[in-house]
Amino acid sequence: MSRYEDRLNDDKRRQQADRLTFHTLEELVAMCGKLHNNWLYTNVDQWNQDPLHTPVYYFNEDWQEDQLADEQAVENDRGDIIPNDLADAGLRSWFEMATFEDVVEVLHDAGEPVILPMIVIALKYYHEYDAFLDYEDVEARLQLHDVLTQVADEQTSE
Repeated sequence: MSRYEDRLNDDKRRQQADRLTFHTLEELVAMCGKLHNNWLYTNVDQWNQDPLHTPVYYFNEDWQEDQLADEQAVENDRGDIIPNDLADAGLRSWFEMATFEDVVEVLHDAGEPVILPMIVIALKYYHEYDAFLDYEDVEARLQLHDVLTQVADEQTSE
């Protein structure tokens, strides 16, 4: 099969939803490869504090434009179009779905088990540096985090 045919088949199998809410990171990861490439939105400050449980929203760009035209959405200070019912949620564009999928795929390419904290580390790194971390780098950072947490816990218990 040619690359063109692969891309066409990939496009056909993806869903074109107008608006989806992912209540957990696990729900969003489960949708990798199933949605068209639109922006993901979240409250980044909240996500940085609790990345596993902060809602992430997926909005179809055409739907957003229609919502704005019908006065069912507003633009935030960054020019992001946010539905009226989420206008006060502090949402901003976070990742394109394709970029989110790429960050997760880089980890899976190692052929090793990938856990959600590893995905969090890779996403935070990409968001800050616009660069990917490979599996080994993420695993090392996760191990360092675990050691630092253990040390902090021991110091607190003394």
